[in-house]
Amino acid sequence: MKMNDTLRGALILGAVVLALVIGGFAIADNGWQKVSCIGRAIAGGVAFTNIHSVCAL
Repeated sequence: MKMNDTLRGALILGAVVLALVIGGFAIADNGWQKVSCIGRAIAGGVAFTNIHSVCAL
């Protein structure tokens, strides 16, 4: 059971961090455009290390 609880905790922590990052972009200037660009880049298969340059973050 301990491994299952650890995995669940890691998933919850990851979801919270992701929500905070998306929220931070959303309230910034042109935030929704940046969030949509990041989403399209991830869906298009762009590597995480290249998203910064693709979306001009």
